[in-house]
This record gives sequence, structure tokens and C-alpha cells, in this order.
Amino acid sequence: MDQGTASGCRCLTSVLLRWWPTIFLAASLLGCGGVASPAPPQPPPSNVAVSIAPASASLLLGTEQIFSAVVSNSADATVNWKVNGISGGNAAVGTISASGVYSSPGILPVSGQVTVQAISVADSSKSAFAVVSVTSDLAVSVSPQAMPVELGAARAFSANISSAGNPDRAVNWIVTGNGCAGVACGAVDAAGTYTAPQILTAPPGVLVRAVSVADPSRSGSAAITVTSSFTLTVAGLTSVNTGSTTNYTATLVPALNSNPSRAISWGVSGLGCAGAACGTISANGQYTAPAFAPSPATVQITATPLADPSKATPLFVTIVSAVSVSVSPTVANLALGGAQAFHATVTGSQNTTVSWDVSGTVGGNATLGTIVNSQVTPDDTTYNAPLSLPPGGVVTIRARSNANPAMSATAMVAFTAAIGVTLTPASAVRAVSHRQTLSAVVNNTANQNVTWQVNGFTGGNASSGQICVTASNPCQQVSMSNGGSVDYLSPAGVPSPNPVTVTAVSQADNSQQASAQMTILPHILVSVSPASVSLASNGQQRFSATLTGTDNQQVTWNVSGVGCGVPGSCGSIDSTGLFVAPSSKPLPDLVSVTATSVEDTSQSGGAAVTISGGPQISNLAPASAYAGSAGGFTLKISGANFSASSPGPGSSILVAGTARSTFCASPTQCTTSLSAADLSLAANLTVGLQNPDGTLSNTVTFVVLAPGSGSAVISLTPGAPSATGKDIVVVELSTNGGSGAAGNVSLNVAAMGIYVVATSSCTLGGNPVTIFRPASGTATADLCVFSVSGLDPSFTYTLSGPAVADIVITTREPLGLGIVHLSLQVPATAAAGMRTLFVENPGKDMAAGTGSIEVR
Repeated sequence: MDQGTASGCRCLTSVLLRWWPTIFLAASLLGCGGVASPAPPQPPPSNVAVSIAPASASLLLGTEQIFSAVVSNSADATVNWKVNGISGGNAAVGTISASGVYSSPGILPVSGQVTVQAISVADSSKSAFAVVSVTSDLAVSVSPQAMPVELGAARAFSANISSAGNPDRAVNWIVTGNGCAGVACGAVDAAGTYTAPQILTAPPGVLVRAVSVADPSRSGSAAITVTSSFTLTVAGLTSVNTGSTTNYTATLVPALNSNPSRAISWGVSGLGCAGAACGTISANGQYTAPAFAPSPATVQITATPLADPSKATPLFVTIVSAVSVSVSPTVANLALGGAQAFHATVTGSQNTTVSWDVSGTVGGNATLGTIVNSQVTPDDTTYNAPLSLPPGGVVTIRARSNANPAMSATAMVAFTAAIGVTLTPASAVRAVSHRQTLSAVVNNTANQNVTWQVNGFTGGNASSGQICVTASNPCQQVSMSNGGSVDYLSPAGVPSPNPVTVTAVSQADNSQQASAQMTILPHILVSVSPASVSLASNGQQRFSATLTGTDNQQVTWNVSGVGCGVPGSCGSIDSTGLFVAPSSKPLPDLVSVTATSVEDTSQSGGAAVTISGGPQISNLAPASAYAGSAGGFTLKISGANFSASSPGPGSSILVAGTARSTFCASPTQCTTSLSAADLSLAANLTVGLQNPDGTLSNTVTFVVLAPGSGSAVISLTPGAPSATGKDIVVVELSTNGGSGAAGNVSLNVAAMGIYVVATSSCTLGGNPVTIFRPASGTATADLCVFSVSGLDPSFTYTLSGPAVADIVITTREPLGLGIVHLSLQVPATAAAGMRTLFVENPGKDMAAGTGSIEVR
């Protein structure tokens, strides 16, 4: 056994000389020999050499290259092959067979190069290398290359890989776009099926790209246009009451095989409102109308699809004021010739004004009685009963809302049929020996005879005054008349008691009478208004004189003062009471203006005028405006002794005591502007001016008037050529303070014509424009309207017609050159006839094209 072991040891030694020390040690430990022998000397290094051919190569993906290895200085010529240090290689770097056939990978390596190594089997420390460049010639194409795809629809695409080699033919699909990222561009699956986004991209073009797995630097793409062909309709009421709630629905119908987003956002807007003033609408389309109808009363409810906001669909809705009107008192019993106050309350509208009528006649008449339509206090009125019982014995007092004329409230007035006496005037003031004409009417009887008394004396007497035949001179005293008029002649001295009572007693019923109080003055009284004033040099002031105790109001005017020794040094005054201050102030600067009665030159009245060197305002332009006007217009102040802004410093205009931005073009003219806040409420604004040295001018009043109470008809006939209680109160044009010619800047309707939308053409003319009603449903009539002052869509445009408007103006579009395009919705039920177009600007200036439209 020892021999076998020793023999075995010798065999190992002959084969594995390089490992002799280690093996020797192991054999010794195993008892291969006895005591260890000294190590033999090391063998000389190996002369084995390896070479490879070719030393380099360039291969396309998936192609082969045969390598050969030559082993020199060894009987064993075999080699082991590695690729990038991996025996036999792998799919990532390519593979090589035992015979040296290298197959490049199907996917491009990261570095683009691999190393093929041949290692000697005889001496594994000896090897040779060859460098292989793996290249790609592949091209990727996508089919189809361009295609429209509807929102949410799916379309299949295919990729083709072309190459002289044999690369991996797999691709990765991606989608990109200039106006989107990620899923907003759509999605493409591993099979190349692209699904368009549900929301339209902007711009709507995207690219579907197929990226080669073998060579990610190579890709192909297809251009896709995402299209939006769905339809959207909005349904709901086109007329709603203020404060009411209603639901609107939006129906989105997709194109075939598409799937756009169904999300809808709602909005509401209007030309005459903003924000909550137009109403509110929830995310699910529930609309709540505003508490007050805007002006114009049309709002636009818009459904905007998230899929394509350009397809937002509007629905025009008219807001109908849910107005209620009440009148107090609701019942009144009134004597003929008597008066009764009424008050109207309007709720549900910002416009709380009303128009009053008597039994359907606006303002009433002599038969029914009259009623006042006031622009100052339109909600309060006074009804004056007729002198004779009206037909039926009762009348109806009606207050009709100006915001919604279909809404009104009434009160019933009944009349007492008993005989009554009316005496006018009810009071008067007369100087001694002056006359006052009195008129008596006996109601509800044909017997108009009355007996006249003065302080209980029939016909009067010398101490208390006398009743005379009208215009008789000397007095022809009477104690009875058949109605009509008489003259009361005051006594020659002041009576006691004073005043005296003049009574007319009905002879038909002597329990019925009426009295008038006559106050007797010892002489005519003359008063001058204003009683005092301060004027700048060359300033002007018109004075008026009132003579009490006489009907003769004629006076003569003169100017006087301590410093008036030189004619004209104190100014001058003409026969109408217009005083013009001197060019320089006198010393002292106090001047008296005196009005002397022409009838009694011993009686006069005066006013004190202080002539100053300070600023003086003579007039404003404009001097009034309606409450609620938009403001922003120019207020021009004219006068004297202003400080011009150039070279400056200039004067400052004070409105309600507050300095405003001011420009003074000259010492006689300055301008500023009034804001909407200044004009928000009916009131009187004080306007003054302050010079840089601190001197203040006189103050004048700018009147802010409540808006008018609506239209009224004033009927005049040859038999009744005048009307009472029909005062017309107007304000000045807001453009009166402007610098242009009044004809150019004042609002007007100069011309009108048909507007052709298709060709954007407008033919203006001066004749009425004819619009036609459809046989059924509603038609659109397009008009163009021109004003030299310029028209704007923000203005309010309305048409005359029924109390509840039958023709609605829905579109207001600027066309330039002062022209505006109006679209009218004309129903088949519209009333035929002539219509007037009313235009109102934010300053509440109004113009009318009377009879400018004919409806047929």
C-alpha cells in the first residue's frame, strides 16, 4: 500500500509540476513518504502563445462572424471562447460556439462593442482578443402614418422593422404631443392600439411612436389628429321669474365609436349684469335667478363641455321680474272736488317706481279726476276728484310697476253724492284796497247759486272788505252769484281781526259752504331773491322780485352803494334782474340791488351784493343727472377769477366739500368729472371752487334726480287744450359738459337698416325698417343702428310695444364707426305695427328712433 501511494505521488509530480510544493506537502501529511525531502527547482515559463483572426469585426445585429484561434508552442491547440469575459457569451453581448462562430445580439449593446477572447486550454494564462463593433441599420416604420381619431376612440397601428441583419423586432409604443403630457395625450398599448384622450388637446395633434427594442435610437411615428365631432344641446326654460330656481340639462351625443368626457361646467353671464347679479348656476345645472332682473333682462346660460370647450353652447334666458305692487289706502270715500293721497309699494325689483292712472287713463282727466305722476316722488301721488260725479259713481286708482307693467295694484274711490261747495283759492294775501278773484263751484246740483259773506256780513262791508262783480270799477257790490267768479276788495285799512274770512254758502243747501282766508297787508311787500350774494368781478347773478299783496309783479331795478360815485363802478342790472358785477370791486365792496314796485313806487325790496376778487361760479354744464347714472362724464364750471392750470397752479373744484382732479383751461372755465358713487342716490350735490391762495367761490347745486316713473300719455283736445298735474321733469344731457359740438356728442339714433350677417354688410337709411313675423315659431331679424355720437353694446336697447315685451333684443355687437348690430327675436305672435327703438347709455341719456321699425 505504501508503494502504491508512493507511486501515486510520483505520478502527480510528473503531471502537476507547477503545484509540486502544495502536493508534496499534502502527500507528506498523508504518509506518502517518511520525512519530507527538499523542494525541487521551478520549471521554466511556458512559451504558449495564442492569436485570433480576425482581430476586429463589425457586425449588424443578429449576424455571425467566424473567429479562428491559433495556439503556438503547445501540443494542445484547443481554446475556450469568451465574450466580454463570459464563457460562450449570452444574449446581451452575443454568443460564440466552441468552434468560434460568434452570433451578435439582437439588441444593441450599451457600448456598441464587445470583446471576443480565445483562451489556451494548455495555458489558460495565454489568450488573444478580437474587438467586435455591433452596429444597427434597422429602420422603423408605423402604419398608417397619419389618421384622425375621435375623442376616446381606439385605432390600431402596426410597426415594421427593416434591417440587413436580424435584430430583435420588438418595439415599445409611446405617445407624445406639444399640448399635452402623459395620459392627456391618450394611451397606446403594447399591441399598438391607440386610444385618444377624452379631452381635446391644444393643439389637437399627437404622435404615436414605435421605439425599437433592439436600437432605442431608432423609431417611427404616426401623426394623429384628435377630432371632436360630438354635438351638445342645452334644454330648459327660456323665461324665468326673479328669485326662482330651475334646472337646465346639457345633452352630449358622441360621434360613432367615440367616448369623449361627459363632464360639463355651467356658467351664466349677461350684458346688464356681472357675477351674482346675473344669478347663479350649480355644477349640475340648477339655476337660481337673481332677486332683481338686470337691464337688459336677458342672461346667457352656457354649458361648456370639458371634452372641447370650444363647443360651449349658450341658452338665452329672459329674467321676468316677479314684481308685486300694493297701494294704500285701498279704499277711499271722497267728496267731489276733494283730494286723496295714495302710496305705492313695489317689491321684487330695483326699479320701485310706478305709473298712476285713473280707471285706465294715465294721469286721469277732468271727468274721472286727475292724478299726479311725479318724477321726484313717483311712488306717492295725490288724486284730485272731479267736480261732477263720474260715470258709475266710482273710479279705480291704479299703480302700475314700471319694471314690469303687467303687475299693478288698485284702490277704489267712491264719491259722496251730497251737495258740496268748493272755493278757490283757499287763501290769499292782499294789500289794502287790492282785489282777489274767487271762484265757487257747487257740486252735485244744477243750482250753482251761492251767497257771499265777509266775516259773516252778507256782501261784506267797508271795514272787512267787499264782494264785487268781477272787474267792476268802482266796486259793484254783490251778495249772491250763480257760481262763477267774484272779486274780493280788501278794505282801505288793515282790519281787525286779520285775516278775514270770505264764505260762499250754497243756496241749494245752506248747510254747505266753503271759506277762504284773506290776509290784509298795510301795503305791498317787495322781496328780492337771493337776499345776499357774493360775486367776483364781472360775475353775473339773476335776481327775482316777488310782490306780495298784489297781482302786479312789475318792478324797476337799480344798483346803489357808497362806492358807486362813478357810473358803472358798482355794476349794472337790466330789466329782467340780471346783475353784472363791475370789472373791479368798489370800495367799500358792498352793493345794493333794489327792486321797486311799478304800482307803488314807495315800496321796494333789496339784496346785498358783495363784490370780491375771489372766484365766482356762474353755471354748471350739465347741472343735473339721474340717480344711478354710470358717471365719468365731464362737469364744466363757468365763472370768473379761476386760476388756470397752465402755467399753474390751478384751481380745484370741490364736490360736496371734497377736492377733485381739476383742469382749468382759462380763468373762466374749469372741468372735472363725476363718478358713479356721486350719482348713486337722488340728492343735491354742492359744487364750489377753491383757488390756490385758499379763496373759495360761491357754491352752486348739482341736482341728482330720481329716475322717471315711466311713460305717460298727455291727451290734449281743442276743448281741453291744457292739462294739470302733468309736470315733465328732465335732466340735462350728460354730454353737455363735453368739448365737442352738441350734435356730435349727444346720444341720438341717426340711421337704421338691415344687417346681413353672412356678408357682414349694413345698409343704413332714414326710412322705417320692416321686419317680418314668421308663420310660426320665432324668427331672427338683424338690424344695424348708427349714431354720430357712437353706439355701444353696453347701452340699453328696448322696443316700444305691449306691456310684456313680445320682441326681445338678444345680440348687441359693435360694427365700428358708431354702428351697432342688434339681433331681434320676433315671434309669430308679435303685435304688428310701428315700433320705436329706445337707446339709453350708462349716463342715462336716452334717445329714440320714433317709428323706426315696422312689424308686419
